[in-house]
Amino acid sequence: MKENPFKKMPTILMPNELMEKALRRGEKVAEEFRKKEVPRYLKAKIVEENKVRTIASVISDNLQKYIDKTPPVRKLPKFYQEMVEVLVGIDEFKKCMGAFKWASDLVRKLGNEYAKKIRKAKTPQEAAKLRKEFVGRVKSILKQIHPEMAFIAVAREKLKELPTFKELPTIVIAGYPNVGKSTLLKKLTGADVEINSYPFTTKGINVGYLEEFQIIDTPGLLDRPLHERNDIELQAILALNYLANLILFIIDASEYCGFPIESQIKLLDEIRELFKIPIFVAINKVDLADEEAIKKVEEELRKRNLDYIKISADKELNLEELKKEIKRRAFEEFKKAHM
Repeated sequence: MKENPFKKMPTILMPNELMEKALRRGEKVAEEFRKKEVPRYLKAKIVEENKVRTIASVISDNLQKYIDKTPPVRKLPKFYQEMVEVLVGIDEFKKCMGAFKWASDLVRKLGNEYAKKIRKAKTPQEAAKLRKEFVGRVKSILKQIHPEMAFIAVAREKLKELPTFKELPTIVIAGYPNVGKSTLLKKLTGADVEINSYPFTTKGINVGYLEEFQIIDTPGLLDRPLHERNDIELQAILALNYLANLILFIIDASEYCGFPIESQIKLLDEIRELFKIPIFVAINKVDLADEEAIKKVEEELRKRNLDYIKISADKELNLEELKKEIKRRAFEEFKKAHM
């Protein structure tokens, strides 16, 4: 994927701000025409006509810019489509873009109509009256789309903060809090690699890179039972399904995380049911866990025909073997997805 497609969405000016911008530009243009050597009765009409054309152009062009700089949702990668739906709602988003188009076209049309009327005006007073009438109609149009402008302004703030994901084999780390997910992400990607945090629904996503592999940690999203989640969180989790080639599920065999092995296995089962992608398990903190607990975890994983490796992220035990395994599995799935 390329960078977040919403990064370049322009700032949305509210009706009063947009109107003030257009009036200032119109007055600036008018000043230039006032300096020209033209008969007085003609100059008044020329000034008013160009004010109208400038105001119409500024309003219409700005509204069109909002449309042009906003990516068409249905043409986006599936992940970003899902995120628009999760964060703001696709139908409402499209409806607002439609309102911008309606207003842009109407203001441009009115600008042309009033410019022609002003040209035919018999007196400077009539020309000024027509210009004021035009400004009033434009203000009314902007007032009508004020709710849509406010909606898109808020949507922009949410969407521009979405992470940028690269078109690379991708591993998503899952597991309960404090099982060692963040430690493992840092160890896998290297201390010199920047790990970026992004707001994502109510929690966050961390993205790091291991050579030509992308590793995503999802604190707060994949670390508690699914029945405790609201619809938005569930949709956000499902959206990750479009990115992941492999899920690396972490189990803390020592239970120092505060969650018993049974609960961790239950979460694993829920994630297996939800995601239709391969899962590889890392049994973490084996340096702290007793042999009986490790055997218990291994037995549960064998029952489910799940492959696993025993590690200590903190002590860097078996991390090289883990790297090789997740890279191999993620690359194979990535290749399949792109055949």
